[in-house]
Amino acid sequence: MTAGLVWTEIKLLAREPLVLVVSLLFPLLLMALLLVSFSDDDGTAYLGLGGATFYVTAYLSAAVAAMGFMGTPTHLASYRSSGVLRRFRAAGIRSSALLLAQIAVMAILAVVGAALMLSLAYAGWDLTGPESAVGVVVSFGAGVLAFAALGVFLGSVIGSARAAQGLGLLLFFGTFFLVGGGPPPDILPDALSTAAGWTPTGMLVDAIQSPWIGDGYNVTALLGLGATAVIASVLAIARLARI
Repeated sequence: MTAGLVWTEIKLLAREPLVLVVSLLFPLLLMALLLVSFSDDDGTAYLGLGGATFYVTAYLSAAVAAMGFMGTPTHLASYRSSGVLRRFRAAGIRSSALLLAQIAVMAILAVVGAALMLSLAYAGWDLTGPESAVGVVVSFGAGVLAFAALGVFLGSVIGSARAAQGLGLLLFFGTFFLVGGGPPPDILPDALSTAAGWTPTGMLVDAIQSPWIGDGYNVTALLGLGATAVIASVLAIARLARI
């Protein structure tokens, strides 16, 4: 049942260009803009990393966070407002199956988005490759699980697609631009930078950057993402069961 639901979700997403643009092209265009402006920085304002390496590793997180904060909640909120979620329940589709399907779809989109980003970055800029590709993949996967669960939970409690878009934009820009998507972190107030680092977006950026630059796994960030995935999954399944 889950495999069939995944295929159905992919076909439905193909009919929603806004979700695809938000999930794939929006982070890619933002990354390209910042690389054009700051890729030659010597690293003094980028936690010791070159501008290109810092922004590419940060925007790999954006491929996941954009889907978790905007794409998935908007998609599910439209389901909720149109009664699709109730029809799923009437058809015997379990909440856990819907959650797994959303995780699978998000993983596919996030991988495609990350591949586009890396292809562009390697083709156009002097990007330092990851010291531990396995560590980056593990951290990226942990982020997909956390943000997919978070996105499903948000979509299950927000009443309309428009409200989901508004909240998603607030959450995405309100966190991502403070942890690597906007100004160099060293110019931000320490308290603000530290607080942003404890958000799911901040933990994902840290989790991906650490193995990329050779610092090994960021255990704290991975545990935080794992806790986010578990808590959001439990809340999402419980909420979907009551719709």
